[in-house]
Amino acid sequence: LKLISSTPTIDRVYGGVGDGVPGCTHEVTDGSTFLIGAKTNVSVLFTPCHTQGHVCYYVDNAHVFTGDTLFVSGAGNFNTGTPKQMTQAFDKILKLPDSTNVWVGHEYTAKNCAFACFCEPNNEEIKKRLAWAKSRGSIHAGGRGTIPTTIGKEKACNPFARIDVMSVMEFCGPCDDRSERMRLVRKGKDDWGRRGGK
Repeated sequence: LKLISSTPTIDRVYGGVGDGVPGCTHEVTDGSTFLIGAKTNVSVLFTPCHTQGHVCYYVDNAHVFTGDTLFVSGAGNFNTGTPKQMTQAFDKILKLPDSTNVWVGHEYTAKNCAFACFCEPNNEEIKKRLAWAKSRGSIHAGGRGTIPTTIGKEKACNPFARIDVMSVMEFCGPCDDRSERMRLVRKGKDDWGRRGGK
């Protein structure tokens, strides 16, 4: 609200329908489109789970801003949502072209990659990504940062994007339901974090 009041050129603020965000002037949902300036095309992906009105923005068929849904090698907390909603959200995002740049809402890359290695200890791509993330350092700690990623890299290194891959299925144990596997990966990460990443 401070930014809006101090910047008179901001004439609209977009947000997900039903989230009730203060300052939102235009609520959007799945399939909504709008322009930024004269040429920047934005399409909306409705991805409720972290919040009931969470949306992602797909920009110029080249970039997706995933907010609190998909992180580099991770996922947001489910909060008010369900594993089924997060599964549907990931399915929607992962349908985008592999070359799509992914701009995430939070940078937890090294920690997420460490859990991904725990989940899939034989995945060499994840091991390389963890080493890369450590070498880059987080922007929050004065490093060079690890964002953006791409859809293709997430398909290779994000356990939440790999719930149908045998190594993640083995991590989850006997389970045919995709949404239950999403829940088990989330639970696995939460439990791993409570143990101090061990």
